[in-house]
Amino acid sequence: MALLDPGASCLLFIDFDETSPGITPEAPVVGAAHQEVLSKAVELSIPAFVSFMASKEHERSSSPLDRLIPKEARLQRSVINPWKDDRLRQTISEQRRHCLILAGGWPEGSLAQAALGALGEAYDVYVLFDLCNGLLDLQNSPVAARLMQAGVVPLTARQLILEWTDAAGTT
Repeated sequence: MALLDPGASCLLFIDFDETSPGITPEAPVVGAAHQEVLSKAVELSIPAFVSFMASKEHERSSSPLDRLIPKEARLQRSVINPWKDDRLRQTISEQRRHCLILAGGWPEGSLAQAALGALGEAYDVYVLFDLCNGLLDLQNSPVAARLMQAGVVPLTARQLILEWTDAAGTT
């Protein structure tokens, strides 16, 4: 089946909080899309995690999405590359799901590093480019080209929700 199987999926938001660029009162649709993806993940029992950097100077702000992501699924890390965080990698590995869906983060930074790291460990990696920080023109982005050349599959939030829904046989 070509549809993305919810039973094989695991979702990871990187460096996401309500103050992330792109998630502003001027662009409420983007925030709504994050909530839709997470709500569908909860509905279909798809593990969802948030990985974020934290330091003494900056504590992560709470997000309206926190009600959809349990406290134990919020993974604080001390390295920029999420895939170099042993706890995060172990947590994702324990899910025993080979399709890793990434969103959030800056495409040229933490998101790209996590995607390439996961590809190196034989995950099927999908990136929700419309839920990444910053504007990313897939047609002209060297970051998008690099990720797709390496094997990342680009998706949109709406496409993901429709595929999960169809594959699960739900409406």
